[in-house]
Amino acid sequence: MSKAKEKKEVTTNQGKKHLFGSSEKSDFILNMSAESAQKLCGVYSIIAVLVLCVITIPYYFTQNIKYGMDESVNRTLYLNEKFIFFISAAVLAVGFVGFIIFLIANMKKQVELKDNKSLIVPLVVVLLSVVSCLLSADIFTSFYGYLDRSEGMLTILGYWGLFAAGMTVTADDRRIKLSDFIVGIGAFEAIVGILQAIPATAKIVPNYFKEIFSGFSSGGMTYTKEYIATGFLCTPFALAAVLTVISAFALNGMLYDDKKARKIFYAISLALMTAADILACVVPAILGLGAVYVISLIIAAVKSGFAKDKKPFIACLVTFIVAGGIFAGLFASNEFRLMDEKIIFHDSFDRLSITGTGRGDDTEQWIYPYLWDDGMYTAEQNLIWGTGPDNWGTIFESGAIIDRSYNEYIDLLQSRGLIIFALTIVFLIMTIVKMCKLVAGFMKDKNGWTGCAVSAAVLCYLVQAFFNISSVTSSPYFWIAAGLVWSFTAVKSSAKKKS
Repeated sequence: MSKAKEKKEVTTNQGKKHLFGSSEKSDFILNMSAESAQKLCGVYSIIAVLVLCVITIPYYFTQNIKYGMDESVNRTLYLNEKFIFFISAAVLAVGFVGFIIFLIANMKKQVELKDNKSLIVPLVVVLLSVVSCLLSADIFTSFYGYLDRSEGMLTILGYWGLFAAGMTVTADDRRIKLSDFIVGIGAFEAIVGILQAIPATAKIVPNYFKEIFSGFSSGGMTYTKEYIATGFLCTPFALAAVLTVISAFALNGMLYDDKKARKIFYAISLALMTAADILACVVPAILGLGAVYVISLIIAAVKSGFAKDKKPFIACLVTFIVAGGIFAGLFASNEFRLMDEKIIFHDSFDRLSITGTGRGDDTEQWIYPYLWDDGMYTAEQNLIWGTGPDNWGTIFESGAIIDRSYNEYIDLLQSRGLIIFALTIVFLIMTIVKMCKLVAGFMKDKNGWTGCAVSAAVLCYLVQAFFNISSVTSSPYFWIAAGLVWSFTAVKSSAKKKS
């Protein structure tokens, strides 16, 4: 009897393959339940966003620490120049692990590839981006990226890895927990930004935009005190992009979540992010924030007609009016100011040292169309494959005054060419279609508020992207949100079978 049992135990799993050559009992992935797989995917996404938040902090606190001298150009070297590379390395690392989590989710049927054949589009985008990189005049820069921009081929892979990680979070309770951490990060960055913008506290909170370059004098370069909010995200533009995404989570969670504690936490966080957005002093901050409120208000209005519950709509309307009133008051008192052009050139000239101090000609044209013209001209000169990812050298050779056009769509066109641009637009259209279905499902109570939140987050990011640039400190949040949009259809066939 005992021999028969022993024989059965030995032969039960013969012929099965195991990961890393282990036995089935020690193979945690093959033994993982569906609930454990959902937990793994959710927890990893939380770890990823926390890493992305924390990794930028050393860059700020080392900005005035000297560690050497570059004798060739007689330039002092500061420790922050080393830490800036940690940010792009972190994006690559969490993105690489994100791909592994995606493969595990596929094994455990949390993601069904047969239901997501359209994933071939981002796959082709990645492969063709490699071609664009290899055809670049500066392959090294296109592969690794340049300085704080750091958006070479490796970073692009990291972005798609974060998208893949977001797509694996298929349990709604895990999406809500992830949302809690994301909103917490938004509140943290907003608090830092507010402290940076208050003269009394700005002395103790590091900031690269406390003083803005204003010109030259007999004594050298001159600066003006401006106290512009950036959080720990390197630039006001990055803060604008991140708070646009996170404000959508906070506002929708405040309106529709059942737990009072979460509603209060989200409401306080939203107030802080609204204030910090205004203090960023750039167009995409106001545009993104306004889009979040308007789109959420429209959704709440339509939802009130379906659910016959007007509380979310009234709450959203009151929040919108209060935020609009604060902005109008600041605008009327001349306390609010937009400093886009000064910030753009301070960033590229003073912080990164890769451009001149401003425009080369005397013109009254708004800075954005001016930069867009440069970007489109560069795109025309490198139409099919672009200049290569982050290849600022070729962009300058085309006559541009700065390495970015401050329009993400034009930047994509000029850096990676028409083919990749067209495929990325196809991907975005597919994502928007999914978003429309999520919002329609939310109206009919077929899915929770997280679907509405991620849809608003992605759409509002795409709106403000017309006046912004992608960045290693801001774009990861967009890619995670886009992945969350796709997570709702990650297991479409399995869900149908169960129902």
